[in-house]
Amino acid sequence: MDNLLTEIRGYSLFHEYLNVVGVTSPNPAQITQDWEYKSANRLIARISKDPQGNTHYYIDARAISVN
Repeated sequence: MDNLLTEIRGYSLFHEYLNVVGVTSPNPAQITQDWEYKSANRLIARISKDPQGNTHYYIDARAISVN
């Protein structure tokens, strides 16, 4: 995992973060594989599922401070 990403424990906070940086968040019910959002070749957000089917949300919190 990219060491610049921070895990967010819930979708609502992840969704709020994406709104702040101006990104439309994907519908969590439709995520069947890993999802990433990049801007200028920089990873801003990632959703991944572990082998047990648990969903993990990651953000690059630095993106908030430059907005």
